[in-house]
Amino acid sequence: MLDSIDRNTKISLLYAMIVMTILLLEVKMNTYFLLALVASAYLLVSYKIIIRAFKTLFSRFRMSEQFLMTIATFGALALQDYAEAIAIIVFYQIGEIFEDYAQGKSHKEITSVIALKPNNVRLIDADGNETIVKPRKVPIGSKIRVLAGELVAIDGVLLSNNASLDMSALTGESEPYAYKKGDVIASGGVNQGSVIEIETTVKSKDSSINRLIHLIEDASLYKSKPEALISRFSVYYTPIVVSIAAMLALTPLFIADASAKDWIERALVFLVLSCPCALVLSVPLSFFGGLGAISKTGVMVKGSIFIESLAHADAIAFDKTGTITHGKFDVNEVVKLQKEDLVLPLIYSLESLTTHPIGTAIVKYCKNNNINAVELTDVHEISGCGITAKYQGLDVALGKKDFIEEKINNKISIEKDYIATEIYLALDGELLGYITLSDKEKEEAKSLISTLKKLNIKTYMISGDKKEVALDIANRVGIDECFYQMLPDQKLERIKELKTKHKKLCYVGDGINDAPSLAASDVGIAMGQFGSASAVEASDVVIMNDDINKVAIAIELSKKTLSLALSNMVLVLAVKLLILVLGAFGLANIWLAILGDVGLCVIAVLNAMRALTWAKKYI
Repeated sequence: MLDSIDRNTKISLLYAMIVMTILLLEVKMNTYFLLALVASAYLLVSYKIIIRAFKTLFSRFRMSEQFLMTIATFGALALQDYAEAIAIIVFYQIGEIFEDYAQGKSHKEITSVIALKPNNVRLIDADGNETIVKPRKVPIGSKIRVLAGELVAIDGVLLSNNASLDMSALTGESEPYAYKKGDVIASGGVNQGSVIEIETTVKSKDSSINRLIHLIEDASLYKSKPEALISRFSVYYTPIVVSIAAMLALTPLFIADASAKDWIERALVFLVLSCPCALVLSVPLSFFGGLGAISKTGVMVKGSIFIESLAHADAIAFDKTGTITHGKFDVNEVVKLQKEDLVLPLIYSLESLTTHPIGTAIVKYCKNNNINAVELTDVHEISGCGITAKYQGLDVALGKKDFIEEKINNKISIEKDYIATEIYLALDGELLGYITLSDKEKEEAKSLISTLKKLNIKTYMISGDKKEVALDIANRVGIDECFYQMLPDQKLERIKELKTKHKKLCYVGDGINDAPSLAASDVGIAMGQFGSASAVEASDVVIMNDDINKVAIAIELSKKTLSLALSNMVLVLAVKLLILVLGAFGLANIWLAILGDVGLCVIAVLNAMRALTWAKKYI
């Protein structure tokens, strides 16, 4: 911490403390020499504080805590309590040094990732030539090269056979990630192996590392209630304190035989002790430290207000696909009822137009089986239902059971001995066939739900999937209540309904169709690694590596952060109130006031800094 203090400040503080010691020891010396010592020591330490105090007063018409300290020292000098005057300003400076150190350390924890923002990209043209360009100039679909030790600047698909990347900046995990050809790589990772090549899938502004940086930069806009209260409180607090101190100092004018010096000293005690720096510093620092600790686990929170909401959460609703489950479907069975040569080509052509995990799995299956696409026209996607198009002038539809039943004007009755997701194909009002797929729950989902139950948090799953599949997944992981066959607008209505039943409701999702629900919930939590850009944008919290267990970690750390901030508030107010009462009865002198202010400030700040160590348990 001493390294962060500039040389001039160190010298001025040391000189002031030597002079203060001489004054306390009452060393006899020439009066003019004594005044010169006091003036030089006082001005060396206080001139910046005095300038800031009056600059804020005259330019912004606000009385700051610097103004409080300045008036207190002027009063002490007027009473010829030189040691007290120097002590007030010296210890206030020491308190500010602790503040700068704590803020710098917290800021470093939460914003170190900004240093990872890439400046250049190795762009490869069609002839294999390499050009160094700015990331913003790289269009989607470009080929970029990343050397060993370099940062992946833009999200994309790995073209090389394999890669090993350090993704700790985004995920909080120290263990390198192994990728194989065709895998999607998020930007922000450091290449730990040989040279790799990537085909970009997004623009630089939409890449994972830039989204993370925007989250960090926006975090300060969202303050928690205690933090916002402290900010508003500090604007009005100082004028009130100065007015009360002035009334105390003027008391001898209205009370016979009252000692002017005694009452002025009481006013000075009141001024020093009333300095709100301990309160103003400790609460925001508690939340900022909490934000830093949470970010180190691979979770980004957009502001301290969401830490407060997470701490009070009593219910969490989950999307199914990509959140509770892996979101990576496998094709189980393809059933061709008629026109067998058309079933897979039509399914392939329709699903190649969507980015849903089911569509991705079907497209992959068709490619592996060398299926050729057919030409379609008038293609329309109905969110949460299916896709319609024209094939050689005939109506073709692909989607869920209910959706296809409307197209064929008939009930579909197919029995299977296993639970799976089914996608049906209809052409010209006839059912041609169907394809079944399955998606497994994440291994960590069951342990997450168990942890949430221990925290007395009720769990829901809101899925667009059919009843059998949704209930099967919900039962396997232990979710309390499941809602199924929900369209995006129905999901949103369900979220609004659940919000009325709970104090704070969180929603966890990853897809474009989850964005309205994420925005409507008290705390929207998006799976950021593979989640859609709209879901991340609409959310308040982002799980950077898609590890769903991080939801419970974020809640636990949020509870600790809120508890820390509130305990700091109670500590500061209780001690200050006690010494204020003592001061009002003349039982507290200026030294106790200094101890109660600066000492309390240092204790509160150090207590707030404990938040930075919490992440170690979860990394």
